Amino acid sequence: MNRSGQARMKKEVVVPRLGSSDESDEVKVLRWLKQKGDRVKAGEPLLEVETDKVNVEIEAPDSGLLSEVLAKEGEVVSFNSVVAIIEERN
Repeated sequence: MNRSGQARMKKEVVVPRLGSSDESDEVKVLRWLKQKGDRVKAGEPLLEVETDKVNVEIEAPDSGLLSEVLAKEGEVVSFNSVVAIIEERN
């Protein structure tokens, strides 16, 4: 629980598999559209990644506070990697 007595649930932001199966298993984080500490809404673009063929925006899976950014701009990550944490209040 936080100081106000409300429990916070953490939701992982995961890079989904993008495109066809013949592409690479990795993507490059191009830029974050939101920063640590920003409030985000479910479905809102959160970051932009680059595959072998296209640039894609990854949306926030839930609304809440972007509490952790785990992948830096320019970093290469695998599909299904956790790149951020969103905290939701109950």
